[in-house]
Amino acid sequence: MKKIGILIALVCCLFGCQSQTEITDFEESKAYTYQDELEFELIKTEVTQQIAPSNKNKTYKYIEPSQDNYVFIDMVVKTINLSKKEKRLEDIFAGHFEVNKESYEMKQVVETINYNQMSTTDTIKTNETRYIHLYCEVPNDQIKEEATIIFKVLNQYDFQYTFLTEQHVMNNDTKSLGDILTLQQSQIALNNILKTDKVEPSNKGFFYSYIPTDHDDETFVILQVDIKNTSDISLDPNEYLYCEYLVDNQQIKSKIIIESENHKSLSQTDHIKSLETRTLYLAMPVKNNLLKQKGMIHLFVEGNTFEIQI
Repeated sequence: MKKIGILIALVCCLFGCQSQTEITDFEESKAYTYQDELEFELIKTEVTQQIAPSNKNKTYKYIEPSQDNYVFIDMVVKTINLSKKEKRLEDIFAGHFEVNKESYEMKQVVETINYNQMSTTDTIKTNETRYIHLYCEVPNDQIKEEATIIFKVLNQYDFQYTFLTEQHVMNNDTKSLGDILTLQQSQIALNNILKTDKVEPSNKGFFYSYIPTDHDDETFVILQVDIKNTSDISLDPNEYLYCEYLVDNQQIKSKIIIESENHKSLSQTDHIKSLETRTLYLAMPVKNNLLKQKGMIHLFVEGNTFEIQI
């Protein structure tokens, strides 16, 4: 028996007798914190034609599939650097996806600090919160009902997560008119939803200008809000927030129209000063033949997605 024990010990020395790494089932509704290093939680998963930032705007850029008939499986993770050192993307997450019994390389990209552009070179600074996209590119005909991501965090902790490939948003809060959104840099009052062929200032006076739709067969669906800038910097609405109207499988982008302080004129390029409150019209041009169909408004701000009931 002693010889057998010695032989086993030798085999262990030669080939390693390490126990298998424990893989944790990743949970959707849980925030994971590791000492003074990192905190992360799931924001959403989806199959999509583009990897895009959470706050879209006029100038936002996105990643497209490298081949026709390919799509992305995208998992967005809210990540906070708790350490005293900047962290690179490759030092935080690594892994792969398994789809329809095939393995696909996991790629990653981080949204910029205002959630409106994408970067592969940004580092996450101390105490900074960023959205990281963990994604893979898959032939469209290989997409099934489920996908699995197997990933490692900080090169130490192993996770596995199986999810439905339809869009699944974790922080998609439903809001109603009259609600006030209290955010890090602003308070936003959801005032009204209008349907009109032109945006007019609320205090028109005898002479005034307005902004019409670009085409005669369109009508604006408008989310009217008051936004108070609670930060100590000036806010550019075109960079800060964004709105979409979803109807008949179409995503219709908003124009952001800013009312002057005296409510007598309109601009598409103005800024909101610190502690100033301004009225905004988030105007989405919808084809008239779609107006009778039930649509949905999504408001994107500070990395949050709010669904506004119509």
